[in-house]
Amino acid sequence: MVSHTIYKKNVEQFQKKKLPIGFVNSFFSSKQVQRRFPIQAALHIVLDGALVGLLATVAIMSSVALHSQYLWTKSFTKLEKTRDLNRRILESTSILESYLSKNQNLSRYLVPTKAEDLVYVDRPSSQNIRSLGKDKFKRKFSERISSLLVKPGY
Repeated sequence: MVSHTIYKKNVEQFQKKKLPIGFVNSFFSSKQVQRRFPIQAALHIVLDGALVGLLATVAIMSSVALHSQYLWTKSFTKLEKTRDLNRRILESTSILESYLSKNQNLSRYLVPTKAEDLVYVDRPSSQNIRSLGKDKFKRKFSERISSLLVKPGY
C-alpha cells in the first residue's frame, strides 16, 4: 500500500491492527446473544419476520394497484373511443337530416292527418296480384318498345 502522509507509521499500525477472534465471537455470535438475552433475541426474530412480511405485502399491493390502474386506463380508453364514435354518429345523422330537409320537395305535398282520416283497404287475393303483375309487365314492355326512337333510313 502506498501512502503519502507524514504519519506513515501510525497509519500502518492502525491498518495492521486486527481484533482478536474471541472478541468477535463473544459479541456477534447469535447463539450467545440468544442465551444471554432470550427476550431481546425473540423480539428481533419477530421483528425481522414482520418486516419481511410487510415488504412482501407492500410488493403484492403495489403490483395489484398497478395492474388495476392498467385495467382502468384500458377501460377508460375504450370509453373515450366509444364516446367519440357516438359523437361522430350524432354529427353525421344531423348532417344527413339537415341535407334531406333542405333538398326534400315532398314536404309541401304531405298533409298532416289524423287516425279518423285513414282508409283501410282489404288485401287483394293472390290471383289478383298475379294477374296485376302480368298486366303490369305487358304494359311496361309495350310502353318501352313504343318509346324507342326509330332512326330514319336503312
